[in-house]
Amino acid sequence: MSCRIRLLPILFLLQLQCLASRAQSIAPGYTITNYNSDNALPQNSINEMAFDRNGFLWIATHMGLVRFDGRNFREYNMANSPALYSNRVQATIRSKSSGKIIIEPVFPSDRILTVTDDYQLIEDSLLSANARQSHLRSSPLFTYDHLFKRWAAGDTTVFDGLFIRLHLNSDILTVNERQAYARKDEHYYYLDDNTADVQPLSEISGHQLKIQFMVGDVYIFVDRQNRLYAYKAGLLQKITGSPRLMQLLGEVDVIGPYPIQAALRAFRDDNHSFLVHKGDILLLSIINGQLDAETLAANTPIRNVNGLIYDQQNKIIYVGTATSGLYILKKQEFQRLFFSSDNYIINSMYAQVELSDGNILTSSGILNRRNKINIPTPGIYDRPAFLRSSDGHIWYCSYGWLKRTDSNLHEISNITNLGDITYVGIWVTSIVEADNKDILFSTQKKLFRVRGTTATLLLDTRASLQNAEIMTIRQVSSNDLWIGTDAGLFSYNLQHNTVSRVPGLEKATIRAIYKARDGSIWIGTYGQGFYKYVNGCFLRMPMDAVGNLASVHCFLEDKHGNFWLPTNKGLFKVAKSELDSFASGKKKDVFYYYFDKQSGFATNEFNGGCSPCGIVTKDGRFSLPSLDGLVQFDPDSVTIIPPANPIFIDRLSADEKKVLSGDNFKQKQDAGPLVFTVSSPYYGNPVNLYMEYSIPQLDSNWHPVNKDGRLELTGLGHGSYTFTIRKQNGDGTYSYKTVRWTILPYWYETIWFRLLAAVVIISILPLMLWTRYLRQLARARQLEQKVAERTEALSESNRIKEKMIAIILHDLRSPLRFLHMLAVHIFENYQKVPAPELGEMLQKFQNATNDLYGFTQDFVVWTNAQKEGFVVQREKIVLREIVGEIVSLYETGADIRNNTVLNLVPAAITLTSDPHILKTLIRNLTDNANKYTLNGEIKIEAAQHDSVVSISIIDSGRSMEKALVEEILNNTYKTESDTNGFGYHIILELLAKIQGQLLIDAPGITGNRITLLFKTAA
Repeated sequence: MSCRIRLLPILFLLQLQCLASRAQSIAPGYTITNYNSDNALPQNSINEMAFDRNGFLWIATHMGLVRFDGRNFREYNMANSPALYSNRVQATIRSKSSGKIIIEPVFPSDRILTVTDDYQLIEDSLLSANARQSHLRSSPLFTYDHLFKRWAAGDTTVFDGLFIRLHLNSDILTVNERQAYARKDEHYYYLDDNTADVQPLSEISGHQLKIQFMVGDVYIFVDRQNRLYAYKAGLLQKITGSPRLMQLLGEVDVIGPYPIQAALRAFRDDNHSFLVHKGDILLLSIINGQLDAETLAANTPIRNVNGLIYDQQNKIIYVGTATSGLYILKKQEFQRLFFSSDNYIINSMYAQVELSDGNILTSSGILNRRNKINIPTPGIYDRPAFLRSSDGHIWYCSYGWLKRTDSNLHEISNITNLGDITYVGIWVTSIVEADNKDILFSTQKKLFRVRGTTATLLLDTRASLQNAEIMTIRQVSSNDLWIGTDAGLFSYNLQHNTVSRVPGLEKATIRAIYKARDGSIWIGTYGQGFYKYVNGCFLRMPMDAVGNLASVHCFLEDKHGNFWLPTNKGLFKVAKSELDSFASGKKKDVFYYYFDKQSGFATNEFNGGCSPCGIVTKDGRFSLPSLDGLVQFDPDSVTIIPPANPIFIDRLSADEKKVLSGDNFKQKQDAGPLVFTVSSPYYGNPVNLYMEYSIPQLDSNWHPVNKDGRLELTGLGHGSYTFTIRKQNGDGTYSYKTVRWTILPYWYETIWFRLLAAVVIISILPLMLWTRYLRQLARARQLEQKVAERTEALSESNRIKEKMIAIILHDLRSPLRFLHMLAVHIFENYQKVPAPELGEMLQKFQNATNDLYGFTQDFVVWTNAQKEGFVVQREKIVLREIVGEIVSLYETGADIRNNTVLNLVPAAITLTSDPHILKTLIRNLTDNANKYTLNGEIKIEAAQHDSVVSISIIDSGRSMEKALVEEILNNTYKTESDTNGFGYHIILELLAKIQGQLLIDAPGITGNRITLLFKTAA
C-alpha cells in the first residue's frame, strides 16, 4: 500500500481520541487450526496419534483410521480396507525398533495391523500371534514373554497377580519395548523382559497414586501427599520437582471416575512428556536433577485431550481430543507492534526509524515492544520518510518543513521550508545520507541536497524528468544517485549535476532501490515484479506461483544471504544465491518461502512507498510496516519448514473406496476413470508446498496439482502412459515421483487382430479386385444407361419445347393476320370514314398491338426459363384473369369475323398449374373456335365441382366430325398440316404435362364444346 494522503485536521482529531484509549499488545502465541467432523474428520473422537517415517500423521478414531498429510485426510475403514473388521480403532503408534506404524483395532483386540510401504493395511502376523504384549495405549509396545515364562507360566498369582491380564493393564508405563513400570493395586514394579527380572518399588509400595508419567527413561510417581519419586532402571533417583511444578501438583486433583475427567493429565510422544491442565500445555524436562514444567501453550480453548505430539524443530503442537477432533498449534514467531487505538489510520505504518533507546519512531508516535500499551501521538511526523544519519540526528518532514532533531527528540531544527502543505507535490518521499555525509532528500517533484543546515535544489522533475513523480532515491556509487519514479529510473550525477534515464524500465513504477552487500543492485516495482541490474540490463526475477511478488516494497538482507521481500500479499524469503543463479542462467526456477498472517501478522498487506520501508534494529530484528502495525522478527530464529518429505501417488478404485496398486498396472479402456491422489506430508504454510504434474502422452506442459491432490483421467486411448509429479524443494531443486501404466486396447485394436486382418485382406485381395472390376463394369453400364436416359429426356424436352414454340407461333399468326387486316382497312378507309369511327378503329389497333406485345413478352420470359430443359412451373392462377388476357388478344380477330368472345369465368375460381402451358392451351382452342366460326359467339366458361375444375370453350361454328373427335381423343390422328389435327396433338401432350384431361362435345351440325378438366387437392 502506498502513502499518498495527509489530512492534518483529521489527524489532529485522531490524536485527541487516541490519548484516552487503552489496549494490550498481544504476546507471541500460536495459530490454532481445528479439524473436526464438520470440515475433515470422519468423527470427533481421537484415541491416539502417531507420525510415520515419511511424515504422515495417523489418527485412530471410532470411525476408522485417518492418514493426514497436512492438507488432506484419507480415511481407512471397513469399506476400503479388508484388514479392518471394525471401524473403531483403539490405538496407533510408531514402533521404535522397526519404524512401522502399528495399529490396534478395538475388535478383535488380539489383532495387530501395520501399514505397508504402499500404504495398505495388513495384519502383522508376528505381533498378532504374541499374546504377551501390552496394549498399545501404553506407547510404546511392551512385550513380556520372557517375564511371563519365568514368573507366571506355572502360577499367575505371583506378585499379587501382576501377570493376570497384564496386557489389559492400563497402568503400564513403558520405557521401551522390553522395559516398563507397572502398577497392581497399590504395588509398583519395574519389569525388564531382557533379563526377565521383576523389581518391586518398595519406596512407594502402599502409596496412593495421584499421577504417574515418564520423562524420557525416568519414571515419575507422585502420591496423594504430593511426594515425588523418580526411578531409572528400577532404581530410586535424587530428582526433585521445581517449585512451580510442585505448586501445580498441590493445587489440582487428578482423581476422577474416568481418567479423562482428571484436572491434570500426563501425555507423551516419542521424545517429550507433557502435563495438560485445563487449557495449558506444559512440557516436562529434567535438568540438573530437577523436574520442571515449561509452558508450551497457555490458555488454549482445547479440552478433553487424548494425545499430544510436539514437533520441537518446527514448533508445532498436535493435539488429539475426545470430543472436538484435531488441533494443530503453530508458533507465531513474528511480533506485531502497534498503538492502542481503534482507528486503523494510526496503525497503518509507513516509514520508521530506531531511536537510541531501541524504541521505534513512526508517524503515529513511538513504539516500545516492551510496553503492553503504546499511546499514539499522531500529526507530528509525516508518514513517508525518516532518516537516522551517521551523526545520530533524525531527519523527517512535518507541516511543510524538513526538520532535524537529536536522537532523544529534544532539539528540533527547521532546515528548509518546502512550501504550501496543501500542495501535494511538497511531500518528502525519501531521505538518504550520501557517502560524503550530505543529506539528499526528494519530494514528489524535486530533489534537494543539505550540507550542514543549507538546502540546495538540485533537480526539478517538471523540467528534467518529464514531470515524473519521484518515489525513492538511492546512491549506487560515489557520484551516481538513482531516482526511482512512476515512469522508470533516472540517474543523477552528483559531481556534474546532470541527469539521464536508466534504460529498461520506462513503464515501471519504482518503489525500491537496493544495493546488496556484494554491490549488486536490485529494483522493486509496484505491479511489475522485481529485477536485478546486470551489465546494463534489468533482469526480471521469476514470480511466485500466484503472482504475489508483482509488488515488492523493499529488500532486507539477513546474515545468511537471504532476501526478505514484503509485498501487498504476504512476506517472502528467498536465497539471494538462487536469484543470482537464475540471473546467470544456471537455474530456471527459484524457491520462495512464504509467510502470511498465520505466522503472527494482523494482515498480509505490508506497506511500501516510504523511506525506509524496512529497517534492521540494533539487536538484529527486522521491522516492516504493514496495514495494521509494525511486524518485527529475528530472521535468524524464524522457523523454516522445508517441503522435504517424499511424494506419494495413490490410485483409487472407480468407486474410490479402495487404494489400489499405483505403478506399472494395466487397465481396460471401459473400466471407468483413473483416479489418483497426490500427497507429500507438509505441515507448514500450504503455499510452500508447490507440486506440478505432467503426462507427456497428453501434452508437454506442467500443471499445478489441485489443493485436494486429486487427479481424474477419463477417455484415455490404448497405449503406455507416464504420470510424473514434481515438487519444488527448499533449495530450488525438484523432487520427482513417477508412475506408469498401460491402457489395454480393444480386441479390434490388438496386434493379433491386425495381423489376422492383414492375412484375411491379403487372402481376399484378388477376390476384392475381381469384385471391384465387376462393380466398375456395372457402374459403367449404369452410367451409359443414365446418359441414354438423360439424352432421351433432353430430346423429349427439346421436342416439347419445339412443339410449344410451334403452337405459340401458330397462335400468334391469327392475331397478326387480323391485325394486318385491320391495318389495311384503316389505311384504305381512314379518309372516308367519320372521325369517331376512325378513332374507334385506331383504339382497337392500339389495344391489339398492346396485347400482342404483352403476349410476346410473356413468351420471351417462358423461353428463358426453359433454357436448361422443359420444366413445369406450377403456381396459383386466377382463371378469369388469364381468360381476360386471351379474350383481349383475340378481340380484333373476332370483330373481323363478326364474332363475339365472352369471358364467363367466375372470379372466385383458381387453379394451381403452369400458367404458360394453360394459356397456350386456352389460346389455341380459342383461336380454333374463332377460325371456324363466322357471325357467331365464342364463350369461355369455368366451373368447380368437388375436386375438379373444368374450363370450357364453346363456339357456334361448324361442328367437328365424330371420327376426327375420336382420333383426337385417342391420340391416333396423324397429319402433316398445322390445322386441327396438329393443334390437338400438341394440346394433348401439353395437357398431359399438367395432369389435365380433354373432352370434346360436338352436339350437331353447328357448335362445339371443348373442355379441359383438372383435379385439385381435396
